[in-house]
Amino acid sequence: MLPLRPKTPPRRPAIAVFARAPRPGATKTRLIPLLGARGAAALHAAMLRDTLGKVAGLRRPVARYVFARGRVAGGSSRFTLLQQQGRNFGARLAGAFRQLLARHPSAIIIGADSPGLSAPTLERALQSLRRADAVLGPCPDGGYYLIGLRRYRRGLFSGIRWGSRFALDDTLANLAARSFSWVLLEPLEDVDRPADLRRLAATLMRRAAARDRCPAVWEFIQTAFRIGGRVKRSVQWRS
Repeated sequence: MLPLRPKTPPRRPAIAVFARAPRPGATKTRLIPLLGARGAAALHAAMLRDTLGKVAGLRRPVARYVFARGRVAGGSSRFTLLQQQGRNFGARLAGAFRQLLARHPSAIIIGADSPGLSAPTLERALQSLRRADAVLGPCPDGGYYLIGLRRYRRGLFSGIRWGSRFALDDTLANLAARSFSWVLLEPLEDVDRPADLRRLAATLMRRAAARDRCPAVWEFIQTAFRIGGRVKRSVQWRS
């Protein structure tokens, strides 16, 4: 009788955070008129800290990655830190997916610009990739805060008008052209402009559940905005 061989453990899906080093003057530049260069970088660092915390806290077995631009702390030893490669965002996204899908049955990439992102949303994204080729989390401005794939095809991220209201539509058109199926998650706002940040500040002051999703951002907003229970109309960050 042959000895029983141990079962090969199932491969885990991957979640990767695209992260940029929070350097003053190089991150969240559209918020510099409101917060100053150091304040915009400090907000970016808080958003990144919250995002890494959500991924680190997932109970589902996943492989965790940070794809960095510049020197970014990986959050903890639970993350594999890699550098983004490519001359533009589409090329960097394609390169990351090629690496991830060579090692994992499915992969999700997120940024750090949507403080409303929750662990249950990440769980739904992972679950969606069991029945669809792609999953996307749309933003009201026409972009997306999350994209996941279980297969990749060349040119998937070519010709996309990044940073515009057409980014999601262009991506869906590329998916359809390659006969990919997809699932859309609930919309979430990115925080890129002063109006976005003011709206977020007002929401966090009203809703404890929203504050629980982004404690580092909430701490930043209390320091930068909260005076006598009111949101200031203008602020320059001073550290």
